[in-house]
Amino acid sequence: MKKAEELMLYTPEPQRPPLDAKLCISVAAGEGKGRYIKGKTLTVAVWDNCKSPLVVWRFCGDYWTGALRKEKHPTRRQMFPDQIEAVYGRPLAYIEGIAATQPESELLQDYFNDRRPGRLMGIIRTALDFASRKKREARNAMQEQETQRMFAGLPELPSDLEKRILACCTESVFLWITNIKERRVAPGGVRETIPVQRVRCDSCGAEYSVLGRELKHKEMAVCKCCGNEMQVYNTQYPSFRVWRARTFLLSQPDDGAVWVRRMVVHFSFTHHRAKMDIYPGDIWWTDGQAVKHWKKEYLHGYEWKYVMCQSADISKGMTASTGYYQPRVYAAWEPRFETDLRKVMKSGWIRKYDRNCHFYWEVRFWEATRRYPMAESLIKTGWSDALGSYLDGSDGGTCNHQYINLSSKTYYGVFGLNRQELALIRGRKDTFARINEAAGWKKAGLQITAQNLQMVSALSTYRIQDTLHEYGLSKSLKYLRHQTRRITGKYDGVIDSRVASDWIDYLDMAQNAGMNMTLENVRYPLDLKRRHDELVQQRYKIARTKSVKNMAHQIEKEAADLEGKYSVEQVMRKIKKTYEYDGEKYIIRVPGGAKDILEREPVS
Repeated sequence: MKKAEELMLYTPEPQRPPLDAKLCISVAAGEGKGRYIKGKTLTVAVWDNCKSPLVVWRFCGDYWTGALRKEKHPTRRQMFPDQIEAVYGRPLAYIEGIAATQPESELLQDYFNDRRPGRLMGIIRTALDFASRKKREARNAMQEQETQRMFAGLPELPSDLEKRILACCTESVFLWITNIKERRVAPGGVRETIPVQRVRCDSCGAEYSVLGRELKHKEMAVCKCCGNEMQVYNTQYPSFRVWRARTFLLSQPDDGAVWVRRMVVHFSFTHHRAKMDIYPGDIWWTDGQAVKHWKKEYLHGYEWKYVMCQSADISKGMTASTGYYQPRVYAAWEPRFETDLRKVMKSGWIRKYDRNCHFYWEVRFWEATRRYPMAESLIKTGWSDALGSYLDGSDGGTCNHQYINLSSKTYYGVFGLNRQELALIRGRKDTFARINEAAGWKKAGLQITAQNLQMVSALSTYRIQDTLHEYGLSKSLKYLRHQTRRITGKYDGVIDSRVASDWIDYLDMAQNAGMNMTLENVRYPLDLKRRHDELVQQRYKIARTKSVKNMAHQIEKEAADLEGKYSVEQVMRKIKKTYEYDGEKYIIRVPGGAKDILEREPVS
């Protein structure tokens, strides 16, 4: 007997309390004497106006299980009071004053040693979370000790940090120019005044002069000392409103491992000189086998401390957001950052199989090989672009690749196809989309052959695979081939997509109309186009009738409101004798009330 079954055995069945309330709680105590369940047990149930309870919780210490009325196998998340809808769509956790008898309330409070008055749902919510909270606190305490041990070997920030940031973040700083004139003696003793530009580079700090006025304000130019291309800023213009922000990554090797620090740098240029405010952020540590990640946790005010995270992907720190609804950009890092990480990642084989791989994707592929057993095999067999699209979600990700199983421990298990089937559809390797479609057809029951793949090549996989599987794959495909030949006049080995779309549309309308879908002549009408058009007209008539009924009801409601406010019917009776006219050419009729006015169609 399982532990949950034993708990069900030793907890009493819930009994509805004698309370006249929309929601009430019953509490009953028991005694466990089994292999797993020993000691006091408790059954808590919430009742509404139905005969069976809305929810039942059974406790033995910090272990619990439960049952939900409308769910056969509810998850633990569904069993929490803030997830269970009670009255008017409101969850149990936010309903105050749920009725309970005094003895049962005291029994619940004594069992959990929580005597908050009037907060029975809060006591239950705390009890449901107790075991996970206890584990979480133990994990946090262990990770805090590990953090203190690891941070004892954390290297100090380098003394030349600001210089390294300036050398790296060239797109965030400026090449400052000042236009002056200098007196010089030309050959022959002739004195002349020539224009000169004095240049100072924020990136390398060099200062030099150039003749003429070749550098223009807000244009791009190359520093003659460091060779970096930067934006030019003329000192004759104010710069107190100019600012930049950049994310910078710093690597620090440490005895076969590497520390990675992420920091946000704010540049200000009040006095035509780059001034930095450096705000330290997340920290990573890796030795190539394990990866650890710490982030800031703010305590109160400006006080904070580093806590260990559960996610440890370095690639998440390599991009930075540029704002709401804006694309993410790469953070700034030095060439030594890539060298330090490659030493521990040992990812040279990734560049061998994907020579154009950006370093960010090199890190992501390395992380994928640590998470997915077959990721390395996929990269080595040419699927790196498809893997990147899958990880990035640019081609739909897991939403459009429900049959791709990257967690598979076998190569062909990733695709859901065997060697021969994969060979039939292997072509472009920049996406898993075609592989996913073939795996979906295989799951629906279609044999993966070149002829069958050609037959369904024009069909959209949305809904069609599930529909064919539901109504019988062989009969349905035979019917679609026949209808393609009947409607288009030919069948060249490919089922027409419009035929399949009309058939699915017809099935939906037939089911909504209450037709018997078990009959083959209903599922497979001989003249699909005619039956489809008939159901469309029928659906239109039903919708039109419903719209007319709604409009009539709305007119009656508005007419009643107008009559109540303005007495329209009484006014019309008074002016009827004056304005009504019945002649040979014209007839004037006075409405009887507000309803007649609202029902009158506008004259075009």
